[in-house]
Amino acid sequence: MNTPTQTLRVVFAASALASSVILVLFVRGRAEWTDAFWLQLLGASLALCAAICFVVFRGGRLRLAAVPLWPFACLFLRQLALVYAASAIAITAAALVIIYAITRSGPNALALAVLAGLWLSLWLAPAMASCTTWRALQRVKTDGA
Repeated sequence: MNTPTQTLRVVFAASALASSVILVLFVRGRAEWTDAFWLQLLGASLALCAAICFVVFRGGRLRLAAVPLWPFACLFLRQLALVYAASAIAITAAALVIIYAITRSGPNALALAVLAGLWLSLWLAPAMASCTTWRALQRVKTDGA
């Protein structure tokens, strides 16, 4: 049984949408939460996600062709774990520097940075893992051909 051709695109788009909602909330989160705010959030998030997906999906990227399901699942889960760990460490380090510069409190900065790193990576990692999985599959395809 082969993996559906649009699997990586669906995972990437869902992750990009969640990340764009977080970004728009971060930028506009202190505004009053009215109906207009939620409509603007929806519109801005969808526009940002559509733009990102347009750029990433050009030229047939992230489209699978005749990839067996179980080897794909193993590769994707391995990539997801690696990308999650790497992005959690990177986001935690960046957040620690930024939060410590603002608060000058080590324990509080570390706690908030770890929380931010682990939480934001949950939303970003699937999109990045989709890209790295597709690249790994393309390398195998070109090396095996």
